[in-house]
Amino acid sequence: MAKENNKKKDIKDTKKKKKSNSHLMGKKEFIFDFISLVFALSVALYYGGRCFYYYSLQHQGKKNNSISLYDSIMDNNILVKTGDGFHKEKEGYYFKGNITNNYVWFGNRMFRVLSVDDEDKSVKLVSNDLVSIFMWGEEDSYEKSNIRLWLTNTGEDHTGLYYNTLPNQEKFIKKTNYKIDKLSDKTIDYGKEKYSDNVVSLTLDDYIKSGGKSGFLNNGKMYYLLGFNSDNENIYVEEDGSIMTCDKLDGYGVRAVITLRKKVMVTQGDGTESNPYMIDQGEDTNYVDSYVKLGDDMWKVMSENNGILKMYLNGYITIGGAEVVKPYSNKGNMFDYSTRGNIAQYLLNEYYNNLSYKDIIVNNNYPLGEVSDEVGHRYLNIYSNGFDGPISMLNIFDYVSNNELSDFFRNNVTSSIGNIQYVSYGNGILEESDITEQKHIVPVISIDSKSIKSGNGRMDNPYMG
Repeated sequence: MAKENNKKKDIKDTKKKKKSNSHLMGKKEFIFDFISLVFALSVALYYGGRCFYYYSLQHQGKKNNSISLYDSIMDNNILVKTGDGFHKEKEGYYFKGNITNNYVWFGNRMFRVLSVDDEDKSVKLVSNDLVSIFMWGEEDSYEKSNIRLWLTNTGEDHTGLYYNTLPNQEKFIKKTNYKIDKLSDKTIDYGKEKYSDNVVSLTLDDYIKSGGKSGFLNNGKMYYLLGFNSDNENIYVEEDGSIMTCDKLDGYGVRAVITLRKKVMVTQGDGTESNPYMIDQGEDTNYVDSYVKLGDDMWKVMSENNGILKMYLNGYITIGGAEVVKPYSNKGNMFDYSTRGNIAQYLLNEYYNNLSYKDIIVNNNYPLGEVSDEVGHRYLNIYSNGFDGPISMLNIFDYVSNNELSDFFRNNVTSSIGNIQYVSYGNGILEESDITEQKHIVPVISIDSKSIKSGNGRMDNPYMG
């Protein structure tokens, strides 16, 4: 019995020890788990904090420190020594051949990168397409040519029409250097004298360096080149990309060249056509080349003067979906509201008066000066005459970026006597046509920018009046 009682006591004591040991182990495990948790939290907070810190720095940099256009181009291209690609030259770098990553969006329009200056980090661009179609003019030199007077500001009234379409020029644009070269037996005789302008025509040298017929500047359009052949004849690019000679009174397309300054920044883009380098313009926005939707019609802004937007229809006049074609006049080639059978009378009475939004259209002055042999085919002569009215048509010296427009009348007078009028084609050629021929009509109107109520001017979100 005593043994049995001792056995029970031993069992009882064992249970007590187990309970005591269990309680002791619980405390130790709790302390260990607590320390582990604190350690884990400390590690998580430390490294999480570091990740957040670097994430913040990275995104703050993207927001406040946009990369420059120069750096974007240099980062996205690898130098090549032969063939298509990004090439090194003495002054910097240039693109040659079949290039697909040198697109830049600036001033509501597309450009292509020609070259990069390694010293001042500036970037030279050329318009992706034609900016207008007209003749060189009767002057032999580039200095007095219609092209130069139209592209850049020379100090003379009405010069630099294209230059004036660009936003905050002094901030973004630096002068472009160029030489006047000659093409002789497929070799270039380089000019010795250097010139500079705010805007320049595409030069022979830049076209050849880009690869010429096999390069990215061959877009199937015809346009003048700044340069001459060995006989001092003008040259232009044919539709197949070959360089041909022409008469200086022939009407061909013009491509504009500008140079962006070193500090011009990029907000996004990789240089491809679908994702071009987007220049950060900040508050320096402009209306030119933006879209304005009035009623069911889409218009495109070609100039702005003191808040008045001059716009052309982004297409042809249509009725019931069918394109309207009409003769310019049955007598005389003056644009005249009062002349029966004149295209101006049709535009005023049958087109303008039936627009649902005509109440916001304002009168504007439309140049109508003669462009003919009698006045030397001078660009500036268009401002010698004009009219005030609510509607007109495109002048041959207007800035027009829609190169899909073709076979339409211009409103210039080719001569004070005669029955010939100018007609433009989408491939980059300006011709003369009899006034009785049937052509498309591209009207021009003006509105006050204050009448715009919404939108951002892009095709998918146009300004709404």
